[in-house]
Amino acid sequence: MLAAALLLVPAQPAPGEEGARARDLGVYHTYDEMVSGLENLTAAHPDIMALESIGRTYEDRDLWVVKLSDNVSVDEAEPNITIFGGIHAGELISVEVALYILEFLVGNYSLNSTVGWYVNSTQIWFMPMVNPDGHVFAEQGNNWRKNRRPTGGGNIGVDLNRNFGHLWGLEASHNPAEDNYCGPYAFSENETRAVARLVTDHHPEITISYHSYAPYILYPWGNSIDTEPVDERLPQIAWNMSQAMPEGRRYAPIMALGMYPATGDTDDWFYANLSILPFTVEIGTSNRPVDSAVPGICADNLGPAMYVLNYTVGSPPPPPPRRSIALEGPSTFGCVPLQELRFDFTLENTGEAAENVSVGIESSPEGWAAQLSPGSVELPPGESVNVILWCTVPELIPAGTGASFSLRAASVSGANASARLDGRVGTGRAVSIVWGNPGTLAPGQSASIPFTVRNNGNAFDNISLSASADTGWAVSQVASPFGLAPWTATNTFVRLQVPERLPPGVTRVNLTLECRNGDGDVRLNSTCLLSVETLLRLEWSVAPSSVVLYEGSKEEVSITLVNAGNVRERGNLTLGGDSRYASLDRKAVDLPPGESAMYVLTIQGKPGRWRVNISLASADGYPPRQIGVDCTIKARPEAPRNTLQDAIIVMDIVFIAIVIGYIVYRVKRKRRKGRVPP
Repeated sequence: MLAAALLLVPAQPAPGEEGARARDLGVYHTYDEMVSGLENLTAAHPDIMALESIGRTYEDRDLWVVKLSDNVSVDEAEPNITIFGGIHAGELISVEVALYILEFLVGNYSLNSTVGWYVNSTQIWFMPMVNPDGHVFAEQGNNWRKNRRPTGGGNIGVDLNRNFGHLWGLEASHNPAEDNYCGPYAFSENETRAVARLVTDHHPEITISYHSYAPYILYPWGNSIDTEPVDERLPQIAWNMSQAMPEGRRYAPIMALGMYPATGDTDDWFYANLSILPFTVEIGTSNRPVDSAVPGICADNLGPAMYVLNYTVGSPPPPPPRRSIALEGPSTFGCVPLQELRFDFTLENTGEAAENVSVGIESSPEGWAAQLSPGSVELPPGESVNVILWCTVPELIPAGTGASFSLRAASVSGANASARLDGRVGTGRAVSIVWGNPGTLAPGQSASIPFTVRNNGNAFDNISLSASADTGWAVSQVASPFGLAPWTATNTFVRLQVPERLPPGVTRVNLTLECRNGDGDVRLNSTCLLSVETLLRLEWSVAPSSVVLYEGSKEEVSITLVNAGNVRERGNLTLGGDSRYASLDRKAVDLPPGESAMYVLTIQGKPGRWRVNISLASADGYPPRQIGVDCTIKARPEAPRNTLQDAIIVMDIVFIAIVIGYIVYRVKRKRRKGRVPP
């Protein structure tokens, strides 16, 4: 990130000479690369970064400081932390660690809630290169520690970490030729005065100064003169900083005096004069580790810096539960007029807290009568519910018409989601049948049943009709074919033969109309309601239908009743007319439609001509029906004498008498002779 943003700098003069050329530093930044990179990074993040020069060096280079804060242009009443690097010129790794921490915080500000909390809750000041002149001289391949201000006698440079005011010069060299030369007086150098102004103006609670090399985390005192016990927080913080490093690569937390005694350093002055909690991190085992080791060293030192930020402002409060809902479903559809449509959407709580969600239709096509269910729902995290959109395509809508639905789900917490459904009306072919009133039909009658055919589609339709009906109903051909424009109708009829035995009352007849057109067959099974009359038809048969007999004789007449109507016939037969000369074997009648029964009428009477009437008295209130039998009875006439017949009878009697006499004679004779027992 930052390294990629840095630009290559112009060539530098050779070591120790005017106009010397800088050597290739690999992953390490030159002063010019650092400045260019900081400018680019600040330009990319002006909301949280500000770049400022707080002074100039002897060789007229800017001493750059970066402020990192959410309100970067305002001096807020928030804890301040200051991070330094590059106080000693040749300690190149110290600059890289300071830049790495800055880059990490900037790059993760909007990505990591913990980093965002640290930056928003503090003001962090970075001075990655306190000693630019010395660093530039080291870039040319020189092993250098001090700055580059001439100090007389051909000597150059002051050890900036011996030039601060606390116990200045007591445990440091006063020889300008030495690497740890403390300068002619405290704060004699532009760099140390700039650092003093920075910390005095903003008074950080904690400072971290990166140096190299030794694997230590140092805290005051760094001199052997101060014997007052230090704040007990210092060793504890240093120990925790060490624990924040990867196991096996942790730096040892010690008082700085344990490394070697020195006076005039940053930490002792910060602590003694401003009550700041200062720490010096001695990095690794080299001032300039090999390039491949630099990323790991920087990453190892990120943990201690993050601990210091956490110590200063505390852990970020737990983030509020994430609020999120999703509404997913179909996005396109096709339809035809009068079609019933159903669309299923899934409403899901994709957040971390329960949501009270209302779902509504923001917009829908006019006249489509859209409905949504459910309209509101309580959803636990991770749960979902099916949301159904119903609508009916209007009848009078042309093919090609577009239609759009817009749905929106909104929770009380403010989470919302939406879905859009776009469709187009296709060519719809639909036919409906409306039956007319044919009046009341009688069984066996042929009747015309009127009906209306309606084209409910949105295209012209050539319709051909054929019909069939329930068993027993004879159907003639319907009037067809004909053409119907969209949403128009025509009246026609179908002829039916009503079954003979159809019960009276309202009857449902299933008429199947087959509508044929160029797009295929559409079958309509339509129920027609017909009113059937009550048919009373009792058929009588008499054998014989007239009777002739002589006085004193009798005759049996067979009477058969057939129920040829469509209602059950119940009642009793009664005799009328000269019924005293006639009698029935039984009188009760109970005949379902289509059934028959036989009765016997016995006739016996006086001579003369007379009539017997037989009537059915209905138990259901139907009118009586009757049939008559005509009777003629004659007196018996005298038979004429027949002499021949009489002679034959006399001869028969004489013959029988002779036979009987002979038999008696023979029996008596045998008894006298003893042959026959008495």
